[in-house]
Amino acid sequence: MKMIFVMAALVGSTLTAFAVEPQVGRWAIDAPSCNGSGETHHSAPLTVTPTSLRWAGESCTIGKMYKADRALYIEGRCSNAGGLIVKHPITLAMKGERLAVTWNGTHIEMTRCL
Repeated sequence: MKMIFVMAALVGSTLTAFAVEPQVGRWAIDAPSCNGSGETHHSAPLTVTPTSLRWAGESCTIGKMYKADRALYIEGRCSNAGGLIVKHPITLAMKGERLAVTWNGTHIEMTRCL
């Protein structure tokens, strides 16, 4: 019983810490892309929540995660329309007010959607 409480406290504190991270929100390469539902990493907005990520037809839950400086390093457990679940390395690094995203080998910088 005590072990379950400790595990729940650790998971809860991790989600709470992530919820205040500046990466949480909606991002895109430019303002017009914020309103779209594009199909590629260059046209689709990225949505980051405390427990998930969605970008260009992929939905991911957060597996392992750690923070270093202003970056989050995430193991995304992702699926697309086909339903196949794969693990992606995802990095969300703040560069001033911009977000540098590395998603399974794709590198792009984004701006916050308003």
